[in-house]
Amino acid sequence: MIWRDAVLEALHRFSIRHNTREVTRQELIDEELDQIVHDTNSHGATPSQTLSRILQELRTEDVLHFVSDGVYLLLDMPINIEEVDLSDKAIDLAIEQRKLQLGVVPAGDGQALTRQRRGQARIRELTLQNYNYQCALCDINNPQFLIASHISRWTDDIEGRGDLSNVICFCKFHDSLFELGYFALSDKYQILKKNNCESQLINLILNLTEQFRLPEKYLPASKYLHRHRERTGF
Repeated sequence: MIWRDAVLEALHRFSIRHNTREVTRQELIDEELDQIVHDTNSHGATPSQTLSRILQELRTEDVLHFVSDGVYLLLDMPINIEEVDLSDKAIDLAIEQRKLQLGVVPAGDGQALTRQRRGQARIRELTLQNYNYQCALCDINNPQFLIASHISRWTDDIEGRGDLSNVICFCKFHDSLFELGYFALSDKYQILKKNNCESQLINLILNLTEQFRLPEKYLPASKYLHRHRERTGF
């Protein structure tokens, strides 16, 4: 077996054994180096140096991502947040690489629910950062009034739950109006509004809603905007 394949198998064994995708280099050496040497039939004098080289190559391939000194996150496949233990930084990396999945929590599984809530909390924090802690449609910047609003709804789009391009920072007012279909966004982020609403207050908010403020990095994806328009009749 070649070194790359042996190391990748060792990373997966470590991940399963510790119920995490965060791999500490020294622990990997302590627990897996002998098996890697056996699997590769290696006779070199410095197998730990060879392992370090392979780990760097896997980082270059985006299979591994650097979390902190001597700690890596294994991202060769999506991560189901309910099934593993991760640090906040590792969760953020998985979200940013579009590899975090939030699924269905089995009834009575408190640990899985706690993990999912941590994932949701990191999605909210990264969304607020992406929009500089301000509603994308008005001047509200008090975090207590801000919502990480999914474009394609949580219940309708499991694959989009952890995708930052499916989440917009809205205030509570715009979040509710967006969810209920009083307005939508075009693929070019123009605001599309329902006319002649029954409420003077809703009409006032819509009249004051004139421009979508673009985020720093993760733009709303057209596929999610299309699903929202389709659902709300635009």
